Amino acid sequence: MLGVQVSVAADDPAAVELIEETYAAFRSAPGPADGALALRLERKANGVFRVSDSDGYERSWPSRPYAVGDLLSRFMFGVLARVTARGIYAIHAGAVEHRGRATLFSGRSGAGKTTLVLNLLQRGFRLLSDELAVVEPSTQRILPYRRSLHIRAGTPELVPPLRLVERRSAILVEGAWTLTPEMLDEVLPGCLAPPARLTNVLLLEGPPVPESRPTLTPVSPAVAALELLRATWAASVDFDAGLRRLSGLLEGVSCARLRIGELEETTDLVGTWLGASVG
Repeated sequence: MLGVQVSVAADDPAAVELIEETYAAFRSAPGPADGALALRLERKANGVFRVSDSDGYERSWPSRPYAVGDLLSRFMFGVLARVTARGIYAIHAGAVEHRGRATLFSGRSGAGKTTLVLNLLQRGFRLLSDELAVVEPSTQRILPYRRSLHIRAGTPELVPPLRLVERRSAILVEGAWTLTPEMLDEVLPGCLAPPARLTNVLLLEGPPVPESRPTLTPVSPAVAALELLRATWAASVDFDAGLRRLSGLLEGVSCARLRIGELEETTDLVGTWLGASVG
């Protein structure tokens, strides 16, 4: 994944299935072992679940859900550590591409990133990511991140083409469905984007308020860089380097705060702003 070889071994079928469903698009034949990340989840004779990895991590858990959650965390932390060493950053954000230009949507979980991104796909935009924006600060490019999307209850009603997940995907934890990139491209052909240069950033404020009108307020790239730094894993490793790289990433980029209101009106507002801004 993202140029990192990862192998997962588990004696728990549910854990393997969750990894497969979420990261199916990254599956490939085994490659060179140098730098590879190996993860393992096993149930011990005393009933505890042990999670370990090839970086020397090891921890035991009293129940399966905690162990599976830890396995997924070690998966991402191991990959992020390796790509950060190559100068590639991962930001907790969604991203779309249109006419060769990338727009990044940053906000806390529950801020409406996925639903807004999916609605933009219906308008001709293409998906780079709904959850983790992978960026090359040196080139100002956003790279595609083909992890499966997790669609919460109610989203198919807002984005009708996604109703197929109710028929073809198993319900996951907290009532969410898995939507693979292949399924998304089936209902919205051509919606998967190639790498694109970042030209716009939207900082999502608070949870969506469907009964209200959306608002969009321009901010400086410096303000946006500080906001994005909070959502960037690499900043916890080297704050100063992270700030320098994100400041470079946002050079010449149009930035604004967005409060999501009624979905269609919000999508219209975003589309108008993107059309008027110059990246």
